Amino acid sequence: MSNPYQSPAFDPRQFQDQPAGPAGAYGSNWVGHIRIFSVLNGVQGILETLTGLGASALGVLMPFIGQMKEVQEAKADGEMPPEQFMWVIGGIYLGIGIVALVSGIIRIVAGVQNYRLKSRVLGLVSIIVGVAPVFTCYCAPTAIGMLVYGLIINLDPAVVTAFKMVAEGKTPTQVLAAFDPYQAAYYSSPQPGGQIPPPA
Repeated sequence: MSNPYQSPAFDPRQFQDQPAGPAGAYGSNWVGHIRIFSVLNGVQGILETLTGLGASALGVLMPFIGQMKEVQEAKADGEMPPEQFMWVIGGIYLGIGIVALVSGIIRIVAGVQNYRLKSRVLGLVSIIVGVAPVFTCYCAPTAIGMLVYGLIINLDPAVVTAFKMVAEGKTPTQVLAAFDPYQAAYYSSPQPGGQIPPPA
């Protein structure tokens, strides 16, 4: 029968200032944000891809729109610019669309890879290239936000080390756990008899 007046088991690891391992070496770090950033970067890439497809389609259709009967009649009355102008506008839209499409595809690929804690450089490239479509205005606020957020995360020394650990053969789960200062091992339930189990 257990003694109800016995002091609860005390685990000094629960109150240590710095946990062991990489989490203790780097203290506060951005490793826990890697997957959040990768998901947001992928979503941004999908939006940019849709924008690129729409702008490209409009650019291709613009010369045909200029040849429509209604447009030709309006042009005859001097209300419309010359047909060459429609080609110029179409070319601009097509250029914007291609840039946004390429940026979106790079972001999606980088998002998938970064979620696995791989290709940190590709993640940096994706946010830098992703600034190019800002002149669409549609993607500008989120693209700038992702640039700032991505630079903060990817330039953090702990994040650089986390990507290196995965490249050396560690699994993403192991790496994320190593940088988590609140691992379950530090807060394990005491075993019967008041003994604290060793960390896993």
